Amino acid sequence: MATLREWVRRLWGTVRPGRRDADLEEELRLHLELAREADERRRLSSGDGASPVATIRSGGLAQAMEAVRDQRGLPWLGDLARDLRYGLRALRRNPLFAAVAVLTLALGIGANTAIFSLADAVLFRTLPVSNPRELVVFRQRGPSGDIFPFNSAAAADLAASYDGLSGLAAFRPLPGALVRVNGEAQLVPAQLVSGNYHAVLGVRAALGRTLREEDRGPVAVIGHRYWQQQFAGDPNILGRGFEMQGRSFTIVGVTAPGFFGTQPGRHVDVTVPLAAQTMTMPPNARWLYLIGRLAPGIAREQALAALRLRWSQLIDAGSVPARPPVTLELDSGAQGLNELRREFSLPLQILMAAVGVVLLVACANLAGLLIVRASARQQEIAVRLSLGAARGRIVRQLLTESAVLAAAGGAAGTALAYWVTNLLLDVMSRGRSPIVVDVAPNARTLAFAAAVTIVTAVLFGLLPALDASRTNLQPQLKLSASGGDVTRTRWGRAMVAAQVALLVLLLTSAGLFTRTLQMLRSVDAGYRQEQVLVVNVATGRALPQDRMRALYEELSARFGRLPGVEAVSLSMDTPTAGELSMCGSIEIPGRPADRENAPPVCRNFVGPRFFETLGIPVLAGREFAPGDDERAPQYVVISESVVRSYFRGEDPLGQQIFIDGPQPRTRVSATIIGVVKDVRYTSLRADVPLMIYRPSRQEPGAPANTFLIRTSAADSEALTPLLRAEIRAVAPALPPPSIARLEDRVAGVLVEERMLAGLSSALGAVAAILAAIGIYSTVAAAVVRRQREIGIRMSLGARPGQAARVAIGEAVATVASGLAIGVPAAIVTALAARASLANVLFHLSPTDPLILSGSSIAILVIAAVAAYVPARRASRIDPVAAIRCE
Repeated sequence: MATLREWVRRLWGTVRPGRRDADLEEELRLHLELAREADERRRLSSGDGASPVATIRSGGLAQAMEAVRDQRGLPWLGDLARDLRYGLRALRRNPLFAAVAVLTLALGIGANTAIFSLADAVLFRTLPVSNPRELVVFRQRGPSGDIFPFNSAAAADLAASYDGLSGLAAFRPLPGALVRVNGEAQLVPAQLVSGNYHAVLGVRAALGRTLREEDRGPVAVIGHRYWQQQFAGDPNILGRGFEMQGRSFTIVGVTAPGFFGTQPGRHVDVTVPLAAQTMTMPPNARWLYLIGRLAPGIAREQALAALRLRWSQLIDAGSVPARPPVTLELDSGAQGLNELRREFSLPLQILMAAVGVVLLVACANLAGLLIVRASARQQEIAVRLSLGAARGRIVRQLLTESAVLAAAGGAAGTALAYWVTNLLLDVMSRGRSPIVVDVAPNARTLAFAAAVTIVTAVLFGLLPALDASRTNLQPQLKLSASGGDVTRTRWGRAMVAAQVALLVLLLTSAGLFTRTLQMLRSVDAGYRQEQVLVVNVATGRALPQDRMRALYEELSARFGRLPGVEAVSLSMDTPTAGELSMCGSIEIPGRPADRENAPPVCRNFVGPRFFETLGIPVLAGREFAPGDDERAPQYVVISESVVRSYFRGEDPLGQQIFIDGPQPRTRVSATIIGVVKDVRYTSLRADVPLMIYRPSRQEPGAPANTFLIRTSAADSEALTPLLRAEIRAVAPALPPPSIARLEDRVAGVLVEERMLAGLSSALGAVAAILAAIGIYSTVAAAVVRRQREIGIRMSLGARPGQAARVAIGEAVATVASGLAIGVPAAIVTALAARASLANVLFHLSPTDPLILSGSSIAILVIAAVAAYVPARRASRIDPVAAIRCE
């Protein structure tokens, strides 16, 4: 076995062979000279004829030097270096082909790397804590879906009597807590946590300490990012004070870099103890999330069995409502409370499959281009084979050229992926809080890109290399261009047919997702979203209730006087804001109450002109007036779905109903003064909720703190600086408000559909361009190959149009064979994924015949356009010149 020193010597001899080759040649020439003298003496003594030394010197010297090089060096490395140099020279001689190939690969590899990078950050990456696989997240499974938050009583009981867990922590996210630092107010992502939160997760402090169970006072731990951004990494930050939600806190620690909290996509900058009482909720309100760590040696199923026993005891004790019935579940907490995974898991899986198909289209396209290119290199390959080159050596040379293209395309694709991934994050964040995940290239992403590059090089390079090495020597050495290679032509057509079959899958999926988005946008949401601004003014707990109400009244008046403002109102819940805040039941006097079977009715506190501002039609009665305040009788406006469910054809106007009061277990009697159209609040797919509306002025503590402003200006965003100026004039200590267009909020609800429709359409367009290039190159090569045949036909009376039709007919026949494979494959794929697609498509069959036929027609049009230019060239062939062409 060769020593390290010997390997180094061989490597150096391979890389820098110059001096050693000269010494070797001199030594071999000396041996040949001695052999010549010995042969001369034998010839003179025996009287033989001419000496074979000349033959030995003409060929034997080179062969002997090659054999010695193989012995002393690393021949495979030397061959690789020569293949690389030769491949680069060959690509430099054809820069257009090299540019098209690299661009094709960059698009295919870049798309795959971008989606994988996003999927890695959203679906696969675990929390940056100690042993994340041991974490579990608590969930309640009910008849209407999953419920993650728990009420205070259940959370406290489970935390005090957990079984099978080494620890259980509770937390409550505060996406926009009002924080004042040095008198400057800002909205900061914060959270309330139990004192053992950091200990259960295994989070260490970069400075100071984390929270402890005994922390009951106003202490806080800030995130490393917030420490750097807000305090410039001040090492003396410990003991510094700030104000949050109207209370003073003291900083006791900074968490380690990389820890963002327990919700991927959302960074937490400030963490304070639940015991600090910065937020109070009704006893039955579900608002606390629970995360625990399994005890050593305990499986999740064992812990769940013990916890379910305790859960049943809590139901019997009344800590957990018995209706509707809910079951306790434990999910893996390795990724924390990953709402992004639940929301984007299926879209990202679909997109991973789509970009994989695009990469296959790119490979088929390049394989076809390389097969066409091999036709132009047949003579070169034939000469090399005739000089003794082995077929494997030719294959290795051609694969090296493919590897060079793949490496260049992979490098360009990786750079493109970083830009595309950030663009995708912007698309996913539109109309909602920005999604913050680290999508910078890491070891896993780069390894994936490298693996895809290697697989791609083999996929598009192996078949053309094997096919080119089968070149027939005799006709090529005679420089005959007639006849052509039938096998190579068939392989080229097969690659085009494969691209068409894959293109059917992409265009069909793009059509399904685009049509779904169009149908959802056409759904009647019950309101007009155009030219409406949503303004959130955060006051925290700094202002008393009466002062806060006076502030909102003054701001409403000021906003209404601004130019271009048509109407202003307030509301607690706005369409597309998420889950509705308050839902319960209503009772009608004189009818038996059936709370268990009665459909739930949600409440919304709104200001005057609310329905006018949102463009919600008032079907009967009237909407709220400025005089509907606490001095007036209690009024409500109900939606038409409440009329259908509770009144069953009766006229509800003027009737009394009992609704939930401001205090727990209290009921208030109110008079119905209006009926309005149903509004879709949470989703355009879900059924409309049953709604009752109450005037915010009749409930002093009503949390109606969102302004809705309808404008007459075409550009409603032009009002933004004016609105900010009015808020600064009234309350300069408040943080900048959040101002968004209602249209953007609706777009945020359709983020999955928009992402699937937009990206699948873009991928389909890329695949269509690649297929068009493949069809063009195949038809162009066929025209060149059949130039003499076309010339003969035209000399015998064929018209130019007939020659063009022959070329186009060849392309259409190839595309038709691809459609014959692609259309059934698309149907089978849609049927196999019917269950998954049911959650994505909207009132649409995955095998919709209109979309399938439209995709097929589009592909035929693309084929005709791509074949037009070479077909036109075929119609202009000079018969005399073509017949003379040999």
